[in-house]
Amino acid sequence: MWNGWGPMYGWWIMPFFGIIFLVLMLLIVGRFFGGGGFCGRPPADRDSSVEELRKEIKALRDEIKELKK
Repeated sequence: MWNGWGPMYGWWIMPFFGIIFLVLMLLIVGRFFGGGGFCGRPPADRDSSVEELRKEIKALRDEIKELKK
């Protein structure tokens, strides 16, 4: 016994905090690499690049239609 405390009472909480920390880190990393950004907001430049790609795809489809004629 250590100073009347017995065999390390209260140390069960450290693994508990460790598990909570690991779960939070997994969620944050998953959101970041999944393309969702943080807090559900997409990255700032993502919206503009998506719109540019849509315009380019539409232009290519129109060009294909003209070539088929």
